[in-house]
Amino acid sequence: MRNRLILFLFVSATLFNGYSQRKETFIALEDSIVRLHKSILLESNTILRYQKNEQLLFLLEEALDLKNSISYPFDSLKTISVLMSPDRKVRIFTWYLVNEEGVHEHYGYLQAYDEEKKQYKLYTLIDKWQQINNPAAQNLTVWNWFGALYMEIIEIKSTNDKTYYTLIGWNGKNILSQCKVIEALSINSKGIPSFGAPIFRGYAKTRLMRIVFEYAKRSPFHLHYEKQLYTQKSTKKDKKTNRYLTDTLSTEMIVFNRLIPMDESLQGIPQFMVEESSINDAFLEKEGKWVYIPDIIARNPDKPLRPREHRTRNFYTPVQ
Repeated sequence: MRNRLILFLFVSATLFNGYSQRKETFIALEDSIVRLHKSILLESNTILRYQKNEQLLFLLEEALDLKNSISYPFDSLKTISVLMSPDRKVRIFTWYLVNEEGVHEHYGYLQAYDEEKKQYKLYTLIDKWQQINNPAAQNLTVWNWFGALYMEIIEIKSTNDKTYYTLIGWNGKNILSQCKVIEALSINSKGIPSFGAPIFRGYAKTRLMRIVFEYAKRSPFHLHYEKQLYTQKSTKKDKKTNRYLTDTLSTEMIVFNRLIPMDESLQGIPQFMVEESSINDAFLEKEGKWVYIPDIIARNPDKPLRPREHRTRNFYTPVQ
């Protein structure tokens, strides 16, 4: 009996020490990542900035490669976006650099759960936005990623129980224009990610794999997942006129300003597209699809979002 007690205490102490050492390792790596990225943001020399970014990639990959890294929150990374899906099967890290020509280059890591092997896989995101023609129509991968700094993640399920992770992000593009994107991410049973899915309805005549809003560099543009009001045709009729009534409903949706040209002659030229702040449209989730709803009532009701469907996190906000 005494020997069993000694063995139990020894195993417990070993496990505790192992956990403490791993936590200390994560804390040390996170602290190094925080300090290094702050120095990158303050670095004026482009060559040194990119050299430091290579060190950052190495450090972050080292941290995410460690056993049980998915359980460490990385809460101190305020200048790097870190988003975890509500089902904890996806976590994504994103940030960007600006080169001497004012072109934004995006970086990221994706942790995705492999259902078959019951473990997480780590992927490096390779930004190819400058080589991707018509990005709204393309099915992309981690090796040809339409780079973005992601700000929100929304988990939805289709009628066949397939999960999509909708990402809302910003791509700084260049000195003339910038983008905001609604990205569709899915993970297969082997933990292999795919960017883009035909889950958008009613916004365009052609099939869209993601929604890309490109607009003038100095223009603001609102794009967020939030609770808002919208109207729809009621099933009830007015007894006097025999016309259908209108219902005003409140629900979560992806809300955005409509983009218009500075002048009618500049229609379709991204660097001259600006927000029309008085006109708001939205995508409403229905059976795993995002359905376009024009002209919503842009007034937030008091009820908060349901936390199981949406994740957002405060971090460094780019100047737009």
